[in-house]
Amino acid sequence: MISSRNQHLVFMPGMDGTGLSFDLVLPFLPREAKITIVRYPAGKLLSFDETVECAAVQIPPGDPPIVIAESFSGPVAIKMIGSGRVKAKALVLCATFAKSPRPVVWRVMRFLRLPLLIKPEMPKRFFKVVIGDDKLIDKLKPLWKKVHAQVPARVMQHRLKIINEIDVTTWLAKIKIPCRYLQAINDRLVPSSCAGYIKKHLAHLEIKRFDAPHFILQAEPQACLEEIEVFIKGRI
Repeated sequence: MISSRNQHLVFMPGMDGTGLSFDLVLPFLPREAKITIVRYPAGKLLSFDETVECAAVQIPPGDPPIVIAESFSGPVAIKMIGSGRVKAKALVLCATFAKSPRPVVWRVMRFLRLPLLIKPEMPKRFFKVVIGDDKLIDKLKPLWKKVHAQVPARVMQHRLKIINEIDVTTWLAKIKIPCRYLQAINDRLVPSSCAGYIKKHLAHLEIKRFDAPHFILQAEPQACLEEIEVFIKGRI
């Protein structure tokens, strides 16, 4: 549990943009913690730069926050902070990337229009391939239904296109605040090389590895938050 109660924590979501996945994380935070959850509009096709601005305007002014960005939001946070659009105390990147993580795979997924094939009631074997953990599958399936009800397939398709084209490498060198990367060892969507690539361009980045699938915050909320607490105490 985060004991640094005076810190402002900003959580930035994965590709669905709803922030619903943080429902599995919030119970492990103290009730008095100052929390902002960034959410991307489900009815608009935002460009990458528009997505950065959309996130930035949701962060209240005042004491610089600790930004915790998972998956799709990693590059959003990198540019948002690297460009100086938002002043932050620290950045925690979770199972994410600075450029397209698997260019060929993501291009094939987009060509197949995979989001259009995904239904609210997906067979468990689909989740098994992506997640691998039966207990986590049972936790995430109800959230999946909520997400599917809110986010049109065309929006997911558009965000796949953004992932294919993303490259925020130039902004990494401009980030001077403390940074931590939480890496999921069993990640089947973002390869381990993505963490190494970010560290190559962000020398002061510290990497912490967890025995978890891509949805690392949801799979290991307490362990991840404890690691963030250690990071906060040691670097801020």
